[in-house]
Amino acid sequence: MNRRKGILLVLIGAICWGVGGTISQKLFQQYGIDVNWLVTVRLLISGGLLLFVHVMTKEKTHLMGVWQKKRTAMQILLFGLMGMLAVQYTYMASIQHGNAAVATLLQYTAPVMIIVYLVIRRQSTFTRRDLVTVVLALAGMFFLLTNGSISTLTVP
Repeated sequence: MNRRKGILLVLIGAICWGVGGTISQKLFQQYGIDVNWLVTVRLLISGGLLLFVHVMTKEKTHLMGVWQKKRTAMQILLFGLMGMLAVQYTYMASIQHGNAAVATLLQYTAPVMIIVYLVIRRQSTFTRRDLVTVVLALAGMFFLLTNGSISTLTVP
């Protein structure tokens, strides 16, 4: 049952991600919405919803517990600013300046960036599996962006 629930939640998340990108593109192109405003509103609404769900389903005392230790509070703030805000802003800015398809494609190169980061930081060794992952991700991106022709770029 938990596996089915997990698969269902992953599917819903992926659908929402795709629909959200497409809707954002429409908002930018047809209604002139500012990327800064949209990212701010999206993060505030999603954060509020997550807090609401937490309060409704868990003990309320756990809500403020993460702020009691300075180290944990700093980790949450760094993750919020350098993780969530950075990812959301760059994704939305990519949509505003290009389109949702290319922004999503660029987002899916994250495993390549993570592999490179971990190898540079010497926290991981570069394995054959990593090589296959990097080659397939970059080849897929090349074919989707150029239709296989080095002289042609098929996206804005």
